[in-house]
Amino acid sequence: MLDQLRLRLKRAEELSRDVLVALDCMAKSLVLRDISLSGMATFAKHLSRLKVGPHVAIHFHAQARPGREALVCGETRLSYKEFDGEIIRLCRALAALGLSSGEAVGLMLPNCAEHLVAQETMPRIGALAVQISYRLKGDEIAHILDNADPQILIYHHSYEREVSLAIQSGEYLEESQLLVVGAPDGLPAYGTRYEELLALQSSELPRARGAGEGGVIIYTSGTTGKPKGATRNWKDTRITSVADMMTQTGMRSDDRHLVVCPLYHSGAQAFTKMMTSVGATIVLADQFDAEQVLRMIEQERITCAFMVPTMLVRINALSDDIKKQYDASSLRWVMSGAAPLATATACAFQDSFGLILHNFYGATETGTVTHATPEDHRARPGSVGLPLRGNELRILGEEGEEIPVGEVGELYVRNSMLISGYYRNPEATQASLRAGFFSVGDLARIDEDGYLYLASRKHDMVISGGVNIYPREIEEVLHGHADIMEAAVIGIPDEEWGESLRAFVVARPKSGILESTVVEHCKERLASYKQPRSVIFLDEMPRNATGKILKRQLRKL
Repeated sequence: MLDQLRLRLKRAEELSRDVLVALDCMAKSLVLRDISLSGMATFAKHLSRLKVGPHVAIHFHAQARPGREALVCGETRLSYKEFDGEIIRLCRALAALGLSSGEAVGLMLPNCAEHLVAQETMPRIGALAVQISYRLKGDEIAHILDNADPQILIYHHSYEREVSLAIQSGEYLEESQLLVVGAPDGLPAYGTRYEELLALQSSELPRARGAGEGGVIIYTSGTTGKPKGATRNWKDTRITSVADMMTQTGMRSDDRHLVVCPLYHSGAQAFTKMMTSVGATIVLADQFDAEQVLRMIEQERITCAFMVPTMLVRINALSDDIKKQYDASSLRWVMSGAAPLATATACAFQDSFGLILHNFYGATETGTVTHATPEDHRARPGSVGLPLRGNELRILGEEGEEIPVGEVGELYVRNSMLISGYYRNPEATQASLRAGFFSVGDLARIDEDGYLYLASRKHDMVISGGVNIYPREIEEVLHGHADIMEAAVIGIPDEEWGESLRAFVVARPKSGILESTVVEHCKERLASYKQPRSVIFLDEMPRNATGKILKRQLRKL
């Protein structure tokens, strides 16, 4: 009885804290400006059908500011009223297919309006959204279908070949469980055309079925092995750190947010959700092209975007003449994340576009953890900032002991955004936990002022002559050379030292940089044991969809 009372008091305290943070965020984001009072009254009447939760934000804006532009994707432009109507139709369509609350729906879609509609539909009906990368092949898709066991799969027609191979390799889904987006008339060969099914549905708001009790399964990038399904349940997720991020970044209801990362990626999802929660406009780009991004920023008057560091590198690589052709003055902030951001890359971007580049550390498993301001790139080079509200960080050694301030150890995080675990993989979940703190295998240090610095991935650390070497430090030095566009460092077997360092470099076009130049650059700036013994030049780095360099591929080279 006493334990239950303590738990209730703790939850009440957490809820009240969330409410205060949310109210502060709402005030600063101008979310209540220019709203319809009659629409507010209608929304209040509808709450009994929706159940309270973050998923109600779009319906709120559909009633309070129905004409506000919600979504732009190519020629498609949807107001919040139209966007909400599409979500309602999909809710009804999935119910017609027999989907129950708590069941899973696979999503294998490009950056398109249908993807965003499906993403926002799942929490309304209490379903689990299983995000599947459209870059995967048949066997890889089959692994996810086998692990997550979705009751329905919504996929784009252009991926039909790989989906067919995946389904044929096991008894995963029947024809009646497939919804196909974008299929020409008379196709697909099997399954149901998404557009036809939705056209049959009403846009009248249905009564909630398990609303807010669903979640999402996002499969990790698999840089160290088979992807694991990181599962987040919405009913157990608090918004404290997210609201803090929104407030610090300055997200507003009049923002126009450019999405250039794939929507199946947790970072793109998170920022899209933050922006729709305040009633901003989402502009989707299906592919990344550096000059096209600048063109879209000018044409759509984009005010903000989330980009991985690789995208910033490619924008930096554009000539000054090309950059000057486009008016990017509408940009208020750009957020970088999902992979390490080199200080040289950050400073070069801000030299072109002003002090607008933020950076954050987080993971699919932990949510948003720290935030670095535009000023931090030069004031604290290499830092990913201070912990966001609601986060506790620990730097631990091999035996779980606390590591002194300023020294490198394994980073563990505790917050209310932690995943509930890896789907159907309790062993992997348990291996990542220590006393309620979660690790994704990152090595880091915290300085005396509380700023976090990433050192390396645990499996990327190099041990040479018994000394621990963290590749991130060498990579930062390499990125500081004017003729180096990208760099990565790994350990390779060495008979004398156990391991020695090898650098992989993507040179700037027409630079003519030589291996001897790279080696000399490192000799002037690094202790002898940290200097790469060899350099290999590449046309491009092997990367996954979120921009992380695949060092296992470099080791194969």
